Amino acid sequence: MLRGVGRHAKQALLVPGKRHEHIHPSSCALSGLHALALAKHHTPHISQGTPLAHVYQVPCPDTRPSLPLISRAPHPRSPAGYRGQFPSGVIDTIDAFSCASKEEIVVLVSDINASFKLRRYFRQRESARRLAQFLASTSRPSRAHSVMTLAHALGCRFKPNHFETVLHQLSLKEYWSSIPPLVSLARDQCGKTTARLLNWKIRAFIECHRFGHLNHVIEEFARDNVQPTRRTFHLLVSGHLRNQDLDSAKRFLQLMEKAGFPLDASTHALIVTAYRSLGLDPQVHARALEALPHVDVRTSTRVLNSIIQHFLDVGDECSAAKHINRMIAPVTSRRETAHHPGGTTIGVVGARSSLIHSSLPSSERTPVIHPDAATFTILINYLNSRRQFHRIHKLVNRMVEIGVKPDAGVVAALIRTYCLSGRDDMAMSLLAAMLDSDADARSVLALLHVKDMPQLPIDIKGIGLTVHVLNAALPRVMEVRGLSGARFIMRIMRSEGIQSNAATIEVFLNYLARMEHIETCRLTQVLRSTSRKVHGLTIRHLNIILRSALRREKHRVHGSGWDTTAAKFSPTRRYTSAFPENRNILTSENFDPSGSLRHPHDDSCIRSTILALSRKGIKSDRATFAMWLRHEGIADPTLGTATSVFRHMIDKGMHPNRYHFTSLMDGFTRAGNMEAAEQVMRSTKAAGFEPDVVMWTVLISGYGRKGEPGLAMRAFRTMVAAGIPPDVPAIDALAHAYFAVGAYSVARKVLLELWPRVKPFPSEFKDAPLKQLARTFRRSGNAGATRRESLTLQEQRSFNRKLRQVLQEWKEI
Repeated sequence: MLRGVGRHAKQALLVPGKRHEHIHPSSCALSGLHALALAKHHTPHISQGTPLAHVYQVPCPDTRPSLPLISRAPHPRSPAGYRGQFPSGVIDTIDAFSCASKEEIVVLVSDINASFKLRRYFRQRESARRLAQFLASTSRPSRAHSVMTLAHALGCRFKPNHFETVLHQLSLKEYWSSIPPLVSLARDQCGKTTARLLNWKIRAFIECHRFGHLNHVIEEFARDNVQPTRRTFHLLVSGHLRNQDLDSAKRFLQLMEKAGFPLDASTHALIVTAYRSLGLDPQVHARALEALPHVDVRTSTRVLNSIIQHFLDVGDECSAAKHINRMIAPVTSRRETAHHPGGTTIGVVGARSSLIHSSLPSSERTPVIHPDAATFTILINYLNSRRQFHRIHKLVNRMVEIGVKPDAGVVAALIRTYCLSGRDDMAMSLLAAMLDSDADARSVLALLHVKDMPQLPIDIKGIGLTVHVLNAALPRVMEVRGLSGARFIMRIMRSEGIQSNAATIEVFLNYLARMEHIETCRLTQVLRSTSRKVHGLTIRHLNIILRSALRREKHRVHGSGWDTTAAKFSPTRRYTSAFPENRNILTSENFDPSGSLRHPHDDSCIRSTILALSRKGIKSDRATFAMWLRHEGIADPTLGTATSVFRHMIDKGMHPNRYHFTSLMDGFTRAGNMEAAEQVMRSTKAAGFEPDVVMWTVLISGYGRKGEPGLAMRAFRTMVAAGIPPDVPAIDALAHAYFAVGAYSVARKVLLELWPRVKPFPSEFKDAPLKQLARTFRRSGNAGATRRESLTLQEQRSFNRKLRQVLQEWKEI
């Protein structure tokens, strides 16, 4: 909940938002051709970001066949009928203006004035506005800025609403980086600005992760004598909540009330949609649910979608199902249907009252709130995370049955489903069906050796291809094709006129870190290269860098593998770390971009990333805090600093989840304090969730490292008795506990007897040595974590060459 805002300000809502990036303020006061030339050569730019897609881990293949060819359209690609809507000379003139010198601009303007065909598009206000609006929807949105600049110099006098139509088009294409310069241009040309224009600028700052600008944006309203609106404050509060900055969100709620906008139902509805990054808060939910009768149907659906997502984030299906039931029409007849105001028919024939599993008595059902495509996307992604693919098939049938039209989000979620479940034919067929070019579609099918397109589960007619769909296919393509597969997806993006986004970078970095095991500094170099042109750094990018460094730090301090622990109890075994001694890989400052970096650190590559995030005003999220806790558990065996970090996170308004409790448990077990670890695990119930198999595995591993396999077995049996099925890491930890004390026969027996509980036992390994048995079992549980053999010099050169090619392809999108 929002702390200290008073009874009315504790929960409030925000405006949707997305992600953000790099910005330079615009200054384009144009008066005459000389000013035109100066302004043209100082066009500002801002890098852009979009919502992140789901990222998952994939194994690294040993062989990567050659890629099929793909038709490559000229860069930048133009939409169908592009030059048919406007004479080719118009587009050529705009492109010439974008790279012309001062002298060339004078000649260009003279040519426009002399040509009726060109003059009508740059000297007639409505024609110029329509041209700019069209160009804002193409792969070169900067042309829209050039049109408005050139037309104004030729005598067009635009009004703020002319710019708003162009800004709206840019937002539809998620070209957020192009919006702040155009808002500044509108102020210069019109001599004033409006609250609507400044609100567009705020939204762009949020989408581009330029949170540092939000604290000063009210000054722009005061400078231009413009009164902020309720939407202005909603945007500001939403942006700060998405940046995990509860104090700033609280401050703007107070300013909103002082400005004469009391908190209302729309405010409470908005808060819940932006609160996910802070965790599940019952009071936020209560206020949002109270607001449902007072908001429109679409907002009601968004509110319930957010609440459902919050419960699914903590694995609480029962609570999520109670809210899903609000979206189901009351059943009075098997043939009865409820009609959506927009024309969509919500059928209930033969359907249960819950999209997942449970149902409510008819007396408890609330008025109908209709599910939408986002509802099903949330549910499909959740079932993907649980690998419950059979339930997804039923869910999709339910979506079709009740008449919910799928969108690109549903398609992306289904592509992830099929990639994770081994149905490459379905995944690639969905992607191929969305491509404009038949040649590209055939190339996509050939990419993963799909010969025949199966029948698709949904009708994708009218659904446009987006970057989120391509991001969903990228992990699987890189799993099979490696870096060449990444190049293939980049070419598809260029061919379809689609820009990559922050999630694309995240998927790519995850692949390099987990599959190729490249060094941390190399990861930061790739991040800078991919984010330099149109994207900016996000906290999720930093988390990937930190995760890579933390993995190496843990191996340096504690080692890895069974032999590491066995060396503590065996007089003959010895363990030698492959990492240099007395070298800190990470410090506490690496986990807090909002803090001051007073002490230089050897790992300057991470430091530069932290500084870049700090300049954007980006704050640590809950995943960053979870890794921070793990780091402090490694660096400080007393865990004094770790407990302080945990309290600091709670003070910032973030609700701890399983990852935070597990990180604390891991620190205590490595310090040998098993009593404290068990206490932490018991305390998870007070936080609203039960201990899971990962927590029990940490406990079993802790007893194994202490040389107490009996206690490890007791913990294992307690876990099973609690109804928690063991997985590969849990069984591996139990066998490790016996191996560490030299009970090799017992360790072997544990593996042989428990192996069938997680997957069929391969009969050919019945007489295999314990070492081979353990390695095979461990690899079967997490193929994505397999360690690659060291590359030869020739292989390193080939990898570096392919990486350079991918980065070059990235720049050309």
